[in-house]
Amino acid sequence: MRILALSGSLRQESFNTQLLRALPSVAPCHMKFDIFDGLAGLPHYNQDLDVEDPPEPVRRWRTAIEEADGLLIATPEYNNSFPGVVKNAIDWASRPVPSAALLGKSVCVMVATPGRNLGRNCMADLSRVLHDCHAHVISGPNLIVNEANNRLQEVKDETTGENTTTIVDPFVQRIATAQLHALAEAVEHDAGRHAATALRAFLTPPR
Repeated sequence: MRILALSGSLRQESFNTQLLRALPSVAPCHMKFDIFDGLAGLPHYNQDLDVEDPPEPVRRWRTAIEEADGLLIATPEYNNSFPGVVKNAIDWASRPVPSAALLGKSVCVMVATPGRNLGRNCMADLSRVLHDCHAHVISGPNLIVNEANNRLQEVKDETTGENTTTIVDPFVQRIATAQLHALAEAVEHDAGRHAATALRAFLTPPR
């Protein structure tokens, strides 16, 4: 099962990117993650550019979503909501509506923040926007990693020698595991199909 993972932060040492690197250790064994690295290259959404042959970064983003079994977004909270770069990416993935990459896709949302009581507004806003794009959003318990600098730890993989991340908080591990298993079950049972049923019925010409 291939899951496309997107970090909503462009910062090199992003806690959300670290969180994505930590997920394989708590995910179902058949779930593999592909971290999308082209967020910064997406142009601002412009309907004049949204033509049959859109800009290459847009094609790459849409294709990555379409070819993945599911989508996972880990994002910080900026000014009590989610970052503009994430909204821009969603805008591109939600058009054109009848064939949008997000249409009927199962999506899991996570938030990592260094603050103590942040993340809930971001989680609610992003989940609502994805729902309105006719994606199937995994429900709670939601994973909001507060004080991420204390709950995520950089470690070196003894096998590969590469740096990775581990979740050191058992409670965070438990919620992450529950969310990823729920995402796997949603993909396996094609739950996203139900999120798009009404829209597809509306778009189908009457006979």
